[in-house]
Amino acid sequence: MRILFLNGSLEPGHDGVGDYIRRLALEMQRVGNQIACMALYDHYVIQEESNVNKLKYEGHLIIRLPALWPEEMRFERAQYWITKFNPEWLSLQFVPWSFNFRGLPFNLGKRLGLLGAGRSWHIMIHELWVGMNHEASVKHVVLGMMQRHIIKKLIFGIKPKIIHTQTLLYKTQLARLGFESQYLPLFSNIPNVRKDKWMPSISDNKPGNCHCKAIYLVVFGIIYPGVQLQKLACDAFQYATKNSVSVVLTMIGRCGSEQERWTTIWKQAGLPVEVLGVRTSEEISSALLKSSLGVATTPAFLISKSGTAAAMQEHGLPVICLSPPWNPRRITEDNLVLPDGIMLYEEGNLEYYLSQKFDSSLAVKVSDVASQLSTVFQNLI
Repeated sequence: MRILFLNGSLEPGHDGVGDYIRRLALEMQRVGNQIACMALYDHYVIQEESNVNKLKYEGHLIIRLPALWPEEMRFERAQYWITKFNPEWLSLQFVPWSFNFRGLPFNLGKRLGLLGAGRSWHIMIHELWVGMNHEASVKHVVLGMMQRHIIKKLIFGIKPKIIHTQTLLYKTQLARLGFESQYLPLFSNIPNVRKDKWMPSISDNKPGNCHCKAIYLVVFGIIYPGVQLQKLACDAFQYATKNSVSVVLTMIGRCGSEQERWTTIWKQAGLPVEVLGVRTSEEISSALLKSSLGVATTPAFLISKSGTAAAMQEHGLPVICLSPPWNPRRITEDNLVLPDGIMLYEEGNLEYYLSQKFDSSLAVKVSDVASQLSTVFQNLI
């Protein structure tokens, strides 16, 4: 099959959905599909870029259209490339902010409807709308109402044969809009280097080992504000004192404005901090492999769409969800099913969390997702 993935940006390491597409595209091609990827609103290029002259080496077509171009110009070029590639499927990887810096791509449904006329459409919903939780500000509730309207128009505009999403919450919200969707699990964007090549054991950093000198708790990516980190820091200090070990907080990637606050709180508790910043995929994998517990600040209702949580599980880490209050309207906790290996943090239970194990063989694989998606496309074509 000829499949074209569409999203906002394809800058490696700077766009989670872009990285997701790049990895999925390689796997989809490996199993026999012809693949192209197109960024419709890329802030990281100032002129059109494509690898059309490098396909022999890079495998699949990549086109990037600058966000600074006028909308008319971007979609004219998109039409040119779609006609040239002639895909059987157009797969829209949707996040509202990917196509408009305010998260309000009002004309997207109309534009895409014209762009893909006569072709089969698929939508993967990575993000829906803001303001769906009780704690949301009035500003976010109003913005979310506009985004919800845009999403309805988008789905009506392109009439997808299938809609996928990564969370049960989003499935419920889409059903309330009148749209049936299916669950497509998220895989990690960070391959496990131990699976790709031989590496020595690092079990000496695991709790319970008599030679263990340090325990590493790892945070990867953006840290959401409002987290009560002091409670976890207190638990970590008590664990460190009881077991005569260091409990190190490792922060990887672009953690955002909260990074300084977290560093201060952890150090004030008398505990060491390791700030790694932006690293290569291999370096991130190595840091995750030496860790004992993942810390996620994504709300529990949305944890299954967290690429960082997926990366932690890919590396065998149990994950605690340490998030600010986030309770969706008209959804009760009875509807929440936490994925395997994800635990809601409760003060005083750090020793229990550190004792847990997660079998990385149970983590979602990109090959599983590619196989599922290929089968769906083949059956609906």
